[in-house]
Amino acid sequence: MRERSAAPVCAFTAILLVLAQDLYPQWAGFHTWEYATALALLSLPIAGYALARRRRDRGASGSQLGAAMLGALVIIAAGIGSGLLGPDTEIVERQPGSVAVLPDVAAAAFFPNADARDVARGDIRIVLRRRTGAPLDIGLGERRYVGATELQLVPRTAAYIEARDVRGDRLTITQPTNPAFLSPVLLFGQQVTIAGKALPADAFATPAVRRQIKAFYFSKADSLIAQARGMAGYESLLFAVDDDAGHAIPGGIGFARSGGTIELGGVRLSPTIGSYPSLAVSAVPYPAALAVGGLLYLGGLGLRFAHVKVKSVQDHTRRKA
Repeated sequence: MRERSAAPVCAFTAILLVLAQDLYPQWAGFHTWEYATALALLSLPIAGYALARRRRDRGASGSQLGAAMLGALVIIAAGIGSGLLGPDTEIVERQPGSVAVLPDVAAAAFFPNADARDVARGDIRIVLRRRTGAPLDIGLGERRYVGATELQLVPRTAAYIEARDVRGDRLTITQPTNPAFLSPVLLFGQQVTIAGKALPADAFATPAVRRQIKAFYFSKADSLIAQARGMAGYESLLFAVDDDAGHAIPGGIGFARSGGTIELGGVRLSPTIGSYPSLAVSAVPYPAALAVGGLLYLGGLGLRFAHVKVKSVQDHTRRKA
């Protein structure tokens, strides 16, 4: 009797644990032995119950519950296989206008160029082009599947920088250390400690006026560091302007809010703070295995419920008669 009650509970619990891989595919715990062991232990009473039912009960009830338990085992096997054999989630980060080759899914991800409005809205989409099949267009909050791989966008802090000289003429921005040499979008791939806080940092140059500029991102939570500069409660960038030889320029340090403008070292800087996407590539259970297992599980439970309902009605009719 305890076996009979334990198996459905274990099946339901194990299915939830497997489906969690699709809901939270980036969690590293799915690829640990502890997770696989938990699923394996949950499968034991399910398998034992299914075998016992097959030996002892050849009726409709046994077949229905046996099919449901078999479906649960199929789902569990898919979950264990994905957890043990699937690679950890990879976060693919590229500069705007770049292409990333994804050999595991036989595709290439195209990261588009972005302007200030795109960065501010944070709704930039990535297109995945495959050797076979139609291109996949992915937006924030959407999920795309290629076999046992799930693709999602992960927003990362970004800033679009507009630079002008003192006459108001627009200056070309370069990023000598980044593949996207002419991109005006900063993705803050470095960390610098200021006042005990680790802050995202990036750098760029304006060759026409021979300036090298560092940018440090202050979130609203970190903005209390800049309270004396009137930046508390605002997202902002701290700029530090050096000359072409890397020497600090007097008065070349200052804060600018998103959408504002500041003049430092003969350069007028206007940042727009927002986000630019990265691509998360995660292993998940095979959708086909989940579909087959789900049909068996839900179908078996549905038929069992219908059988019990019909039997209840028949018993009630007999008692009335």
